[in-house]
Amino acid sequence: MAIPSINELIEVGKSVVSKAKELGAQEVEIYLSATNTFSLRIITDYITTRSGLDAGVGIRVVIGKKVGFASVSSLDYNKILGTVKKAIKIARTRPEDVEFRHLPDPRTPSSSGGIYDEDLLSVSTEELVSIAGKSVKEGLAMSPYIKKVDYSLNRTIGAFAVVNSRGIETGDNYTILSAWTTVKAEKNGDTVTGAEFVTSRKYVPDEVLGLSIKAGKRAEKMFNGKKLKKQIKGQLLLENYIVDNFFWPITFNISARNVQTKRSRFVGKLNEKVASSKLTIVDDGTLPEGIRTTKVDEEGVPTSKKSIIENGILKTFVYDSYTAYKEGKESTGNAFRRGYETLPSPSTSNLVIKETSGSKLNDLIAEIDKGVYIAGFTMGAHLTDPIKGTFSITSLNAFYVKNGSIEYPLKSVSASGNFFEMLNNIIKIGSDYRLSYFGKIPSLLVDEILFI
Repeated sequence: MAIPSINELIEVGKSVVSKAKELGAQEVEIYLSATNTFSLRIITDYITTRSGLDAGVGIRVVIGKKVGFASVSSLDYNKILGTVKKAIKIARTRPEDVEFRHLPDPRTPSSSGGIYDEDLLSVSTEELVSIAGKSVKEGLAMSPYIKKVDYSLNRTIGAFAVVNSRGIETGDNYTILSAWTTVKAEKNGDTVTGAEFVTSRKYVPDEVLGLSIKAGKRAEKMFNGKKLKKQIKGQLLLENYIVDNFFWPITFNISARNVQTKRSRFVGKLNEKVASSKLTIVDDGTLPEGIRTTKVDEEGVPTSKKSIIENGILKTFVYDSYTAYKEGKESTGNAFRRGYETLPSPSTSNLVIKETSGSKLNDLIAEIDKGVYIAGFTMGAHLTDPIKGTFSITSLNAFYVKNGSIEYPLKSVSASGNFFEMLNNIIKIGSDYRLSYFGKIPSLLVDEILFI
């Protein structure tokens, strides 16, 4: 099912804005979204598929200092108009928001947006099912020890538009392909797992096809795993596959909303050292291959590239228009929504951790005197305290490393420490980038982690 064009969405938005003004709204913002999704899941030889169009509108209206919001899961004009009336009614009953300034003004984008891949748009669902099925079969056939393959794939074609009463009339479209697989292997009573994923703006059939074999190879490396003989403190190597599990508190702490409400560890830390001088993190909403790249954010403000941490120094936070205007600043183009049902709030786009060493994964392993290399599945990352920084994460895909060589796989291992101390204990940052929804991330080697 085809989705509306950006221009079609904008025309609907313009009509609604005009009508909302007639109904008494002083300022109006219309966010229109349409996504066409195809997903499949294969568990060994059982397949399920799902597809459909999800479209809807989020409406923000302003009357004085009162802000109302309502949404509807339809692009039908009459239903949208009914939702406008609802948003106006909500605004009139809301208390004043004394910190609200105004909706954003139009600005000219500096980026053409992310990759929009016609091949991904046109590939048939039958071909996607076929390539996924072939991947599963190859995974099962690669070894007599592979007993189960769980394979998922998702293709999303989307478009959104933002129209407001201050002159914003813009939007963007996107294509995203993601696939991931988990493999279970058994040998002499020893059960192990391995996983692999790929996320791309483009159709990458070879990578999608090869996932099950890659996951199978990861699983087989885990046979004959051991427990750590004793608790140790040493170096931790995070493969790019898993870095976001440890580094997600960055996104929480650089949100201007969390800073302004005193819920960030970085309150009062601008232009101060918060990490090792080896660490530079850029938020790049203009990265062509970035999964979260768009020409404008979800308020219609142009996305941008900015240094968050530069050589260990905290340089900026990420802002939407509301948080920016509170400080007399301009939005950084980081307004994101969790669908059309929500108001925008500041969040990161694509975080890029700059490599500093030219080191590949094996080079980083060779740097370890005594420690653990985590290569896959982890548990407990969501329990990290984003303000205090304390974490304890358990991995089922890890290896004990000594004197620069992998000694043996670990049945399971818990790595604990403090996130903010870890930022200051970075030894090396690799050059082996991987794309994910978190950003463009290399492997990292850090020190002073406790392993049990």
